[in-house]
Parts: sequence; C-alpha cells; structure tokens
Amino acid sequence: MTSLEDFKVNEKKVWFGEYWPEGVPKQIHEVEGAVMEPLFQGFMRCATERDFWDKEVCMAVFGPYIEKITFRDLFDKAKRFGTFLYDLGIRKGDVVAIELPNSINFVIAYMGTIYIGAIMAGINPTYKPMELMHALNITNAKVLVVMDALYFQGPNTILPKTKVKYVTSTNLLDFVTAEPDIFTALRNSIPDFQSTIPEQTDDYKVYRMKKIVLETEPKEIVVDIDPWNDPAAYLMTGGTTGLPKAAMLSHANLIVNLYQQRDWVQLETGMISIGIIPFFHSFGLTSVMNGSLFLGMVMLLFPKPPEIKDLCETIKKLEAPQKIIFTGVELLFKRLIDFVEDMGEEVFTKQYDLHNKLKYASQGAGPLHDYVRVPFERIFCPIRTGWGLTETSPVVTSTPFWGPNKLGKVGLPIPGTDVVIFDAENFNLGPICDGTPSSNFGLEHTGEMCVAGPQVMLGYKGEQKEQEDNLKFWNGKRWLLTGDIGFMDKDGFLEIRDRKKSLIKVAGHSVFPKEVEQIMGKNPMISEVAVAGLPDRERGEAVKAWVTLKPEYKEGADITSDQLKKWCKENMARWKCPNYIEFIKELPVTTTGKVERRVLQENDLNKIKEGKEIKG
Repeated sequence: MTSLEDFKVNEKKVWFGEYWPEGVPKQIHEVEGAVMEPLFQGFMRCATERDFWDKEVCMAVFGPYIEKITFRDLFDKAKRFGTFLYDLGIRKGDVVAIELPNSINFVIAYMGTIYIGAIMAGINPTYKPMELMHALNITNAKVLVVMDALYFQGPNTILPKTKVKYVTSTNLLDFVTAEPDIFTALRNSIPDFQSTIPEQTDDYKVYRMKKIVLETEPKEIVVDIDPWNDPAAYLMTGGTTGLPKAAMLSHANLIVNLYQQRDWVQLETGMISIGIIPFFHSFGLTSVMNGSLFLGMVMLLFPKPPEIKDLCETIKKLEAPQKIIFTGVELLFKRLIDFVEDMGEEVFTKQYDLHNKLKYASQGAGPLHDYVRVPFERIFCPIRTGWGLTETSPVVTSTPFWGPNKLGKVGLPIPGTDVVIFDAENFNLGPICDGTPSSNFGLEHTGEMCVAGPQVMLGYKGEQKEQEDNLKFWNGKRWLLTGDIGFMDKDGFLEIRDRKKSLIKVAGHSVFPKEVEQIMGKNPMISEVAVAGLPDRERGEAVKAWVTLKPEYKEGADITSDQLKKWCKENMARWKCPNYIEFIKELPVTTTGKVERRVLQENDLNKIKEGKEIKG
C-alpha cells in the first residue's frame, strides 16, 4: 500500500543546502498534518476542524456586483448536485465532464462529482466541436455540465457521437442572489438560454443545474475511495506529441500537492486568491480552487480574464489588507505593469490600492522575464516563479518566497519531489545530473528534466504507448519524462532552456526560443515576442521572431525588421539571431495565457507548402 514515506528524497541532494527555506520540511511525510484522503473528505475535515463553515469561500465577480457564498452553502449545494448524479445512476469511476468558465457553478459541479467518487473531466469552454468530441470520447464521459450559451456552439451537434447520456445546462446567474433591480441589469449582459435547450433528445436527457440544486434533497453518500489509485480528475494535456491526452490525477496526487505548497508559500486561512487562471487547467484547479477549499481561503472568481482596470476596481472594494495572492501567468502580470505605466505609477497608486493589498504573486505555465518581474516587484510584491505540468498536479518546483534566492530560475524541488536531468535523446543512458554533490552541474550539462514524486499522475487514460514513452523506472523510482530541457546548478536551482519539441537546430547549433525571446524582450521598443523554427535548406532550420511593439512605437517609423535584426546581431550569437522578424498586432495565446508559438509557426509552414513568401 502506498504511503507518503515511499517518496523519501535523498537529503544529500544539493537543493537541501543554504537556499532551502527555513522551516519547510524536506520530506513530504514530515509535513505537519499531511494525510492522504479523498478530496471531498479532506475539504470537509478541514472546514470542520478550523470552523470555516460560515466564512466566505467564493466571491464571483460580475462587473460592479460580487456574489458571495459561504463554505456551508457551497457544501450543501455540492451535496445536492452529487446526490442528483447518484440518483441518475452515476457511480464511482464514472466521468462527469465540466465545460464551464470559473464560477460558483464550476465549484459546485466539481465538488458534487468528487463527493460521490465520480471523476471530473475538465473541458476548455473555448473548444471547437471536434475538440470537444475528442475530449468527451477519450474520457468516456457520461455527463456533460455545460454553460447554456455554449450548448448550440458545439455540444448539440457532437453529443450523439459520444457516450454522454445526461446534460446539465447552467447559466452564470443561476446562483446569484442580487436584488431584483441589480439582477435585471446583470441579466441584460448575461442572457438566459435555458428555455431554448431541449429537455430530451434521442441520445441524451437535459437537466437544469439550478433546478437540480433547489429541488434535490442531499443524501449522505459513503464511497470507498483509494486516494492513491482512484482518479479524481482527468485533465487535458498535450502530452509530448499529437492530440490532447487525458492525464489521470488521483485524489492523493491533488491533495499532496497542496501539502507540498502550503508551507513553501506560507498560505493562510482568510487570504484571497485571485481566480483568473481557469479551473479546467491543473494550475487553477490546484493552486486556486483546491487550495481555497483546503485552507479556508477565498476564491475571487472571474468567468473570463477581466480588463486590468476592472480587476483594480474590484480589489479596491475588498477589505483585505495585504491578504491577496495573485496566481497567474506572465501575460497577466505584464498587462498589469503596462496598465500602470500607461496610467503613471503615481496616479495609479493614488487611485488604486492593489499595491498595498497584494502579499505574494505566484507565476507559472511559462517563463518569467525580467522585464516583467523587475517592475512588478518594485510596484507590487514579491513574485515567485515555479515549474510544473498537468501531469504533476501541477507544481514541481518553486523559487523560495523568503530567505536567500536566485533570480532567473524556476526554483528548487518542493518537499518530497526528486528531479534528475537525463539524456534528452535516450533515458536509458542514465542521468547527466542526479542532484548529488558529485553531479555534473551547469549549462553544459543540459538534458531532459525528469520528475519523481507523489504528485506525478497515474498515467494517460487509454494511451499505453504515451505512458511507456513518458513514465519510466530508474533507481527504484517512477519517473515522468517531462519534455522540458534544462539544467541544474550546484545549489539545486533548475533552469528551463525550452521544450524538447521547441528546440531549433541551426547548422548544428541548438537554439532555445525562450532564450532568444528573453534577449529580444530587453529591447525598449518591444512589448512581446515569440520565437520558433522554420525549415531552411542550408542550415536545417531558421529562426523566426514574431514581435509586438509597445503602443508608442510604430513599425517603419521607429524601427524596421532590418534594424531589429542588426540589434539582435549586436546582442546575441549569430546562430541565435532571427532570420525573419514579423511585426504583428498581438500574439495568439491560450486560455491559460501561454503564447501559442505553434499557431504562428504552422501558419508559416502552410505558406511554405503553398510556395508563398515568408514575411520578415
């Protein structure tokens, strides 16, 4: 039987040295109170032991109006929803797909699902019909919880081609208790499409979530759940190749990652966690939603990323003296910095109090560049970066939030986590750097960063080859091959060079897009930049950069692609310099804020196939 003690890490590893945060246990089984249990049971226990019941847990933002819900009310609604699913015949191991934005609705559906031992499949609401069908089919979902406004944008056409038998439609205002005049104003901006959705089709039956929660009497349902081996969530991930996969995360995977982060970040009851990053993604699911339910924090929910002015106005209304943690991706922090710079720092600090209320900021899902970090920390609060994957629940490493630190890294492995650098082409050649004092450290010993720990997923659902390629055993441990290329320094800090599949090979030289982006981002005219490789007959591949300029600069008038290429040649090795530079209005990003290099790259690859000239 698996236990926390099975994940001991050799304490001779160099990251346990002078940079290890004081007071943070080195081993996960040494974390005070750490116990592996079903998620819902853990949330219930924490709420009872710490008497959270009448405290707010969700604050859903609808423009100037904020809907608040307590732990007591939330758990009651979740049990009602879970009871309804159970009465339908949904049992342990069945899959409930949730295609919702961040909302009270999402939290209720998620908690109700895990209450009865069913598995939550997180679905991106922006999926197109074929993407949705793929996600529903690989997870074998029986139930789909969907926003009413999205029903006719895809689900109605593809559901007959899936195993979904029950649909629960909902509206963002289902659980809003505003006064009639305010509610009417909200309804004008968030229309109700419930009456347009059929109650019955030949393939599935449709239920209204609001009616379910109002009319279902909650039952005490006891389910035998093995936290280590029973999945709690299927989350979509790209894996390392091909179509999205469903990473199977157990109850223990998800709850242990909370214990791993708790002492590291010094999370406290009553803190407000800004919930912009989506809950269908592991970063939002664990670090915002599960963390709030487990620790008695408050989720500040936005169904879509707000305008920065609206975020600042919302924070201004909250009574939270330095009690807010902002968990996000670099793009969110950059937009905040841009807003302050456009407004003027002195004017901003007089008009808003965000700089006084933020205690920590935690960044993930990509690199954190100095041109974002430096001004953010000067104006707001410490911002610490980390590294993780959907497959690791997600957090693997984090930069210390206090004490000695190093900048430009993704941090040290968190308690109970082991990281080893293996040969990027052949895992069986063994480690390049295993983190012990006799290891080979530094840039010249770059390889694939591999992870072992209690937060590593069970596997990919139905993807046997993907599991064989990416989950391997070495030295008595099960290792996830992450696809991230990087190195470890002599103090155990990790630095990511880039994704294995993003590496550009120019005349035998390895070019890491992230490094080129970091350097080009220091040009005072550049706002954002993305770099990828394109085929080149002479050199194998050529480097291309897509660039957005700051508003005050114009292409042609202030800078041209040739001038920027010259600047690049003055600031980096010639093989790293872009052969092509294209100025664009904005970079494409995912709903989690990651720049989609692949979209830009594939557009040019298609042009190459058609014999068209590449810009830049």
